[in-house]
Amino acid sequence: MPKSVVYKPNSVVFFHGDTDERIYILKSGRIILRSQDIETGGEIQDMIQKGEFFGVRSSLGRYPREEDALVLSEAEVVQFTVAEFEQFVSSNTRIIVKMLKVFSNQLRRIHSKVSSMLNQDDTIDPEDGLHQSATFYFSQRQLDHAKYIWTRYLELYPKGRHADDAKQQLKRISQGASAMTAAGDAPPAASPATGGDGSGSKGLSETGRTYFEAESMFANDRFDEALALFRRVAESGDEEYSLKSRVEVGKCLFAQEKYGDTIRHFSALIQENPRMPQLAEVLFVIGCSYGKTGDAAKASTILKKALASVQDEPSLVRRIEKAQREFGG
Repeated sequence: MPKSVVYKPNSVVFFHGDTDERIYILKSGRIILRSQDIETGGEIQDMIQKGEFFGVRSSLGRYPREEDALVLSEAEVVQFTVAEFEQFVSSNTRIIVKMLKVFSNQLRRIHSKVSSMLNQDDTIDPEDGLHQSATFYFSQRQLDHAKYIWTRYLELYPKGRHADDAKQQLKRISQGASAMTAAGDAPPAASPATGGDGSGSKGLSETGRTYFEAESMFANDRFDEALALFRRVAESGDEEYSLKSRVEVGKCLFAQEKYGDTIRHFSALIQENPRMPQLAEVLFVIGCSYGKTGDAAKASTILKKALASVQDEPSLVRRIEKAQREFGG
């Protein structure tokens, strides 16, 4: 049975990345959902209205939470399991229609923002737009978003132009071998070299499978586990994955807020590989590390070098310019 729960002010219902599958409806009090804008990186706050459900999409989709749910004043919520929620809404078509409208609006907002980031025409075909949005998230390692959009694509266009590709990419994500986008790499497409079934694992060496497993862990914020696996691959000497893994080691250190270790690791890597393909990305992370430690002057210098090193990577240019604004560069 659904149960009522009372939360005190300044408490948290759930955090971004949590994996529980409970669904909530607000009975009283004030709760906000806090997330990050995918275009500007700024914080978004959505106030939950009394009688409104929240936590629905991630629970039904069975992927981690996409936002923080913060309690502003004492709040009472009704908590459902997925089974209880499905039983509840099955007899109430009004609620189903309302949720479909909300999800449709969210998809349109997502597509609008991604289109803007990709400098696309607003009149793009909706089918292509959904597929391109999912591909963008996939390339940015935001696998939960990619999975949600591709799943929605298949619901709307089961025989669409990109249906086969969507199914293949979803299979990769479900098998944990899909986060294949090292800095500067394009998202992989299905091909005979990957076994022809879209899994991305057939035909791979053990080192390759370990690398993709680490990428998947990194994409799900499991940085300690990702770091251990990337280090294993980096030490293997594998020609294809070793350098990429050393870059990912630095990113893991940065994600763990070990900024001094990040700077030392990447500085040594640049000395050994001054012309590596990921140079701009590495300089960007070094610059951000200096910024995080409060050394704005050093951050500015390194970020300028990063910007000068970028080659045809608009998304990286935007990230560098955002960091320059943040750290006073």
